[in-house]
Amino acid sequence: MTDLVGFGEATLRLRAGRDRRLGDAEQFAAGVGGPERNAVVTASGLGADAVWLSRLPDSPLGRRVVADLRGHGVRTGVTWGDGDARLATRFVEAGPEPRGRTTVDDRSGAAFERVHAPNLPAGVVQEAARFHVAGPTVARSERAAATTESLFEVASEAGTTASFDLRYRDADWDEATARAACEALFPYVDVLFVSPEAAQAVFGEDGDPIEIAHALRTDNGFETVVLGHGDGDALAVHDDEVHEVDAVPGETVDEAGVHDAFVGAFHATRLAGSDSDGEGADGRPTDVGTALARGAAAAALARTLAGDAVDVSPEAIDRILD
Repeated sequence: MTDLVGFGEATLRLRAGRDRRLGDAEQFAAGVGGPERNAVVTASGLGADAVWLSRLPDSPLGRRVVADLRGHGVRTGVTWGDGDARLATRFVEAGPEPRGRTTVDDRSGAAFERVHAPNLPAGVVQEAARFHVAGPTVARSERAAATTESLFEVASEAGTTASFDLRYRDADWDEATARAACEALFPYVDVLFVSPEAAQAVFGEDGDPIEIAHALRTDNGFETVVLGHGDGDALAVHDDEVHEVDAVPGETVDEAGVHDAFVGAFHATRLAGSDSDGEGADGRPTDVGTALARGAAAAALARTLAGDAVDVSPEAIDRILD
């Protein structure tokens, strides 16, 4: 049985050197990114059997994405667009303060926009312990939103734990559209990842973080709500219990993939030593508090790496926690 399945878009990430601006860079470091891609790579590095589903252009760039995932031990279930279809691209300038970070996305007309649920291997979702999607995937196109809902329906019917990472950004969708999309998906969702800022923007939830997490869980019947802050602190409400973790202090080289590393490590920890129902051998739910702590450690490690480098090791996380 597969542990974790992620569905989403891959992006070719082209990063200028720290001493260069986008306008004068002569060389770019190329890498593959995407919220679900990053999460399953982290989970795979921590021992989970992971699969990634998507639609890619039938081109050298599309095949590069598959090779990247397989190189991290992640299996792929991909449908292919025409050879002249595009792969979404992101140009990144990540300099020290006060210059800071600049991103330019070029993704209109990418192959993923025309993803279609019947063409994907839905059986892997039925056989998985967990299924994960992030908000930017749903916002990409009507086809992407419909495919997400279809796969969530498959997960719900099969008893697969469904996870949604809201990841709200103005650049993806407006507040009303995001709320409508969430309301369509939430009946299928078991685990919600959300920031206080997104909870306020999309749902009007404001105030104490614990109260926000409790309100979202109660109003929507979620199993778990994980509320993450931009500074790396996080809390989770699960079975009416609150678990909290502080950010791991350290330097920041690149913020790309940091949150995704947290999500991947959280899932991998919840899956470790559990059966298909997400319960340990003694019948008790796996430890959410430990999942938060390992997620924070994975995020701290990812923060020290350039690009979407989220393939952290169990030994490195253990060292941080020790």
